[in-house]
Amino acid sequence: MPDTTNKALRYAHEASLGMPSSIKDVADFLLSEGTGIADLTMAQVAASVYTSKPTLVRFAKRAGYTGWKDYRHDFLLAMQEVERRRAEQADVDINYPFGEDAEPGEIVQSLIRIQHLATDEVQRHVSHTELVRTAHAILSAPNVMLIGGHQNHYRCQSFATNMCTIGILCHVPTADQTASALRALSEGDCVIMVSYSGSLNHGPFLFAPSLKEQGVHLVAVTNAQRSPLGGIAEYALTYRPLEHYHGKIGPFYSGACTTLILDLLYATCFSLRYRESDTSRRTATEGLVGIIPHDFASSE
Repeated sequence: MPDTTNKALRYAHEASLGMPSSIKDVADFLLSEGTGIADLTMAQVAASVYTSKPTLVRFAKRAGYTGWKDYRHDFLLAMQEVERRRAEQADVDINYPFGEDAEPGEIVQSLIRIQHLATDEVQRHVSHTELVRTAHAILSAPNVMLIGGHQNHYRCQSFATNMCTIGILCHVPTADQTASALRALSEGDCVIMVSYSGSLNHGPFLFAPSLKEQGVHLVAVTNAQRSPLGGIAEYALTYRPLEHYHGKIGPFYSGACTTLILDLLYATCFSLRYRESDTSRRTATEGLVGIIPHDFASSE
């Protein structure tokens, strides 16, 4: 690999670790998006990082390039090699696990490999101690709220449904309710924020610092590297960011990691008060008899 290509990637890593916030944000995005920036214009990259084109030019010049175009070229060459090695190690391309002419069987096998990869990732990096600490915080909180954008909103709803069956009510506000709902939280309450990017620059995640100052227990389910949300949260359940933000067929990997983490968190809450949880679950299940089809209910 040419030395200039190494220089581009090396600077991104250095900037991610110790540069001013605007430069660091650019580096964080580049390292997470990887070759996905090939499909993004300069304006789109700037918008994704909530910065400006001049900041991208300044970033490139700090790395020793004449401008963004030259930097982008060498960075893409470097990341193509990095992602090629990752795909070989994982035996699947996480972002594009199947091609245009893939047979159904190939698609099934590729997605199963990603599921296995996500399971291994969570098993290796989610701390058992952190799961228990987080579960205790949820069980002791007067109010529990979950925040997640796009698909993560529905994963939050699924978690809340599970928790409801064991007597723990969790609020999952809609987008237009979120700001007022977060402002209503007070000391001792708990909010679970689910975000692959872990950015604090937009939407309800902007509230994270002020919530922490108010004494609200902040739980982050996010990526493990370069995640502002994970850094500020009192409790962090994380995994490595191996897929692009934008350049991918779907969030197969991050979705699998997030779903598994939330399932583990529900199961840990259940186990900490097992008998009470089981009684609540049985009562909730019995209440569904006659309301939903028999074959949709539990085996009991």
